[in-house]
Amino acid sequence: MKDVEHIEYYFTGEIKSIINYLDGYKNGYSVDYYPIGEIHSKINYLDDKRNGETITYYRSGDILYKMNYIDDNLHGESIDYYINGEISRKSYYICGEFVSELEWISYIRNIKLELLGL
Repeated sequence: MKDVEHIEYYFTGEIKSIINYLDGYKNGYSVDYYPIGEIHSKINYLDDKRNGETITYYRSGDILYKMNYIDDNLHGESIDYYINGEISRKSYYICGEFVSELEWISYIRNIKLELLGL
């Protein structure tokens, strides 16, 4: 196993992105930056696929949106924010497919029942 941290730079010398690799695959958090140094996004990878939470930021540092992934597919609640921090929209996904909030709640309820053996 070989861990490598790959750093890309803008022509100005500022860091553009930091990507962690394990055995040639993206693993762990990748961080992308705006040209003047603020964090643009944080993306969690597992074996080259987005897994877990991805957060994208406004240049001000406020959150623009949060999304969750499983095997590179949107899964769960996605939230978009206005620059003032208020929620502008919530969306729900199951294995990459957009679903209604009611379908998402039902999906979660069924998983909980399965875990309880009901």
